Amino acid sequence: MRMRSVLAVALRRLRQRPVRTFLLLQGTVWGVAVAIFPSAVLQGTREAARTQGAELGADRISVAADPTSARRTDLHPDDLARLREDVEAANTSVRALAGVRLVRTIPKPGADDARGALHLLESTPAAGHARGLSLAAGRWLQPRDGPGQCLVEAGVARFLGRNSLEPGERIRLPGWEEELEVVGVTKARSEAALRTNDLGFDLEHPMYSSFGAPLLLAMGIPLVSDGWKRTDRCVYVPLPPASEAPLEWIFLRVKTSQVSAAAGVVREAFARRDKAAVTLYPLVLPVIMGTQFDRFQAVQLAMFLACLFMGAVVMMNLGLLNVLTRSREIAIRRTEGATQPDIARQFLIEGLVLAAVGALLGCVLGMGLAALRAALEPVAGFTWSFPWLHAGLAVLVALLVGLLASWIPARKAALQDPVQGLTDD
Repeated sequence: MRMRSVLAVALRRLRQRPVRTFLLLQGTVWGVAVAIFPSAVLQGTREAARTQGAELGADRISVAADPTSARRTDLHPDDLARLREDVEAANTSVRALAGVRLVRTIPKPGADDARGALHLLESTPAAGHARGLSLAAGRWLQPRDGPGQCLVEAGVARFLGRNSLEPGERIRLPGWEEELEVVGVTKARSEAALRTNDLGFDLEHPMYSSFGAPLLLAMGIPLVSDGWKRTDRCVYVPLPPASEAPLEWIFLRVKTSQVSAAAGVVREAFARRDKAAVTLYPLVLPVIMGTQFDRFQAVQLAMFLACLFMGAVVMMNLGLLNVLTRSREIAIRRTEGATQPDIARQFLIEGLVLAAVGALLGCVLGMGLAALRAALEPVAGFTWSFPWLHAGLAVLVALLVGLLASWIPARKAALQDPVQGLTDD
């Protein structure tokens, strides 16, 4: 019962003195928020990169001929074998590698523009896998497949007026004389994946059009025509073995944590062959998945402890001042029979209540900042999740610091002479 009354007094004092309470809570609130905010963003984004990395292109490098260069820009199937050798020589495991050439864009019947069009692509084997697509049925194109076989994406059936397509079915494309046999059908991609470009940006995010696109242009990254990638209406047919037509795109898949290093190897490989190529890959997710951000943990810990230390100093000083202003209250409690441990316990509990309230508000503030940061980020897959481990440690340390900061005021209050407290004005 005594503990409950002490808690009630502590909470009542928090409400009665909002300015003092605000000053006391500052250090704890910001300390816990600093500990939670970066962890929430990093943990959420890393988890998204692990679970949605292939879908959002976090493990993919796309190479295209540089449309702004006067140098030779042809990409050929021979480049694939050399590129694989260069990348694997850098201790990077290649998951998939393929080349693609856009043969024809077939407008949707009755449509006045290219929206909803179907795209016919010639490709080397496993191009869909290299692009990060997933199979719903059948298989990828194989080296043994002939010109009459194809892999179709999920939206092709709707374009042709069918409910679905199955491996083994034969289709005829508008304006294309040869009938094609379907060997595989890919799964439909999410809306987020269809909005994401090769650099990992959500093209429909308002921050991308306002800041992202101008920044990329200022960085000298040229724009290439690739609208067909953000549809589910592509048909892949085998690239003719003796074809001398250049490839338009090369797709390379590696581990997400190795994308940045592999992209550097790809750039150097084409530079050695005197070919002007644009190497595109997600700029943010591979960095977050790498080891660079692990060093940030030390900085984050230092900021967290600094905020709590400043909060503890403020709490201790105001606590000592509080003891002086409450000397009459302490004296009256002593004359009513309260012992020195009772007085010390009261001030310690008040300090712990302050620390607990500050830690709770810090969690709310930290998660609010994480949600705001994720909402303003045009990078696809950039999100947040509640970091239970970091939050638990932050709250535990905040309570411990609050207890230590309350110890000296509590001890001073317990040792106060009740007679002096009653006679002081």
